[in-house]
Amino acid sequence: MSLGMSISWRSKQPKQKRCDRCELYYSEFLDKCTHCSDLNEAQLLMLKAKHQESLKHNAKLGKYLFIAAAVIGVLLFVSFLW
Repeated sequence: MSLGMSISWRSKQPKQKRCDRCELYYSEFLDKCTHCSDLNEAQLLMLKAKHQESLKHNAKLGKYLFIAAAVIGVLLFVSFLW
């Protein structure tokens, strides 16, 4: 993707701001956060814990994909030398 296309794509994305309560992003055109505006404190803690768990799972998936790419790269290199 060229620099011009990247800038164009970013300018078309809706502007977002970070919620002070749940620390997730929502559209700046909205008055209240769509994630936590109707939650009490106990539900908010559960939302934060669920979000942190999903971040950990995403990181683990990234590590597995990196290992798979490294294994494929080694196999390709070995097959080239064979």
